[in-house]
Amino acid sequence: MTDCPRRNPNILTQATLARIPAMVANGLNRHAIAEQLGCKVNTLQVRCSQNGIRLRNKRPRDYTLIRLSRTTADALREHAEKRGETEQALVRRLIETIARDDLYAAVLDDGQKAA
Repeated sequence: MTDCPRRNPNILTQATLARIPAMVANGLNRHAIAEQLGCKVNTLQVRCSQNGIRLRNKRPRDYTLIRLSRTTADALREHAEKRGETEQALVRRLIETIARDDLYAAVLDDGQKAA
């Protein structure tokens, strides 16, 4: 990709910059955001820094650490990239959806029901 300001100085307008916090909140990382906006990651970082825009989500205070097999982690990463989000955001959305919609039995398909 080419450098945004030289190629198209108007690509990171104030309106575009205003959309970035929502993109971050939706789990997009800086690479995915830059790709969607059509600029280099370095350009995005500089313009966000100049405008006081954070490119990182605040880490939640309550979290659970899990270990995944390399195969599972790779599959999650690949699927997340196709969706334009981080694997952490994808896993969070999957687990929140399972919990919210009580999909444990459907996802696990092991014949066990909650007590």
